[in-house]
Amino acid sequence: MKTIFATYPWAYFTPGGGEYQLEKLYNAIKKRNYTLEKFNSWEPQVEFDIYHYFSCIGGSYDFCNYLKEAGKKLVISSSLWITKKHINNYPIEEIKRQLNLADKIITNSKMEKSLLSDTLSIKQDNFEVVHNGYDSKLIGFRNKKKIPSYDISQKLGKNYIYCLANIEPRKNQDLLVEACRKLNLNLVLAGNIRDHEYFSKLNIKEDDSLIKFIGPVKHNSEVYFSLFRYAKCFVLPSKLETPGLAALEAAAYGLPLIITSEGSAQEYFGDLKTYYNGEESDIDELCEILKYVVKDPSNGIVDDEQIKKFTWDNCALRQIEIYNNLL
Repeated sequence: MKTIFATYPWAYFTPGGGEYQLEKLYNAIKKRNYTLEKFNSWEPQVEFDIYHYFSCIGGSYDFCNYLKEAGKKLVISSSLWITKKHINNYPIEEIKRQLNLADKIITNSKMEKSLLSDTLSIKQDNFEVVHNGYDSKLIGFRNKKKIPSYDISQKLGKNYIYCLANIEPRKNQDLLVEACRKLNLNLVLAGNIRDHEYFSKLNIKEDDSLIKFIGPVKHNSEVYFSLFRYAKCFVLPSKLETPGLAALEAAAYGLPLIITSEGSAQEYFGDLKTYYNGEESDIDELCEILKYVVKDPSNGIVDDEQIKKFTWDNCALRQIEIYNNLL
């Protein structure tokens, strides 16, 4: 059996969680000696049995439809959180047409599966769940079995609030910046700038004493792990998450977490005391949660047994099972 991964052409210009998910799942599956490649539009690999397409971004339908007309099995990873309240914010008919082409639709959670089935009127039998994962190295760091050799504290100090996410309105960094200024807390923002106009509104100066923006960080690098090591807590006050992979990795590392309750985060992080109602963009609520965690970081720690469920190896086994059931 041969499977190939594909996504929309401009995805890697500003890679985010979806692209990171693709890469980590790809590597985890390849490690199990499964025949898997990435789509190359210059030399299309026509001999593959299953095409796994990541994303429902506008324009994806035509490519997926071509694959079905060519007789290929099609798997689509949706990564969507579409409520009936916000359904008009999406090209919903195009998304439904695309997903209805799929032999299987992969969601990141049971909650996403139920929501999309209900909102888009697609049978639940068409869906399968493959949870996101984290690098197992992080548990070693969490248990102090291994410590990153690079020391980011020489540049950024220690005990900062940390947010790793693409800079865009959905991630709600403007609210986090405002809250940290209000509470006089040091904040480190990392990630690609997807919306330059939004980034300019954050008004972060090079000599800003509280807020530091360090740009994109290479995953699994010494800098990446060192940023976790010296942070006070990890905050992702997004308007929704399915959930954020960086938040999952921060939790695996053992950092206190503040995460939006809008989306499927609760399926991953369980009975956490520090969920934030991201849809409301409430500065007072975010400030109170920040003070709660700063005062006692244990308030934001995800339970060990809860977080151990999610590794990329487990994700790979589940995904291969789904591929095998298609043929």
